Amino acid sequence: MKRESTEWCQFYWYETSRSDLPRVLLIGDSIIVGSAPEVASILKGRVNIGFYSTSKIVGDPAIYRELALALGEYEPDIIYFNNGLHGRDCDIDFYRDGLEQFVDYLQLASKAKFVWRNSTPITVKDKPEDLDMRPDGNPLVIERNNVAAKIMEKYGVPVDDVYSLLVSHSEYSSGDGFHYNQTGWKFIAGHIADTIRKSLE
Repeated sequence: MKRESTEWCQFYWYETSRSDLPRVLLIGDSIIVGSAPEVASILKGRVNIGFYSTSKIVGDPAIYRELALALGEYEPDIIYFNNGLHGRDCDIDFYRDGLEQFVDYLQLASKAKFVWRNSTPITVKDKPEDLDMRPDGNPLVIERNNVAAKIMEKYGVPVDDVYSLLVSHSEYSSGDGFHYNQTGWKFIAGHIADTIRKSLE
């Protein structure tokens, strides 16, 4: 495992003074950073949102120090989580083992209900209508999504297929290959909010 030249993580907990509503923890990368504030806004007054985002790949031992902080402040009722776009130099066995250990840890550390969100498409920079077909581009996303789906089936975790939702919507791309424009973030946030509502039912 080789870490990125710049590593980062973020923690947010909205509506910290309220304990009368369900609390949901979103775990992921910059896709969560871009969409979580809007999710919190959509669900305000009905669901309390928190999020933990990181550049670390599952399998990095340091991710558990961050995760312990994310879980230690407020007990979530639902954990909606993803990991897969970072650490693209790691082979698929490293990712598979790391993700399985991550899910196992989550289920031991929390009584929450879990929902897995698969990873979003990687497109060609400045050509969002074209998928990035380099080995560490979109083919890797598909491979990791397939591996993750098998792990989630093993652990009984439902999968939110956001990849299929976004792959045909190049108009939502920011053009950098990974991220989304304002309309795209709102679209993603609306979908996540709907998924959370259904999970709480």
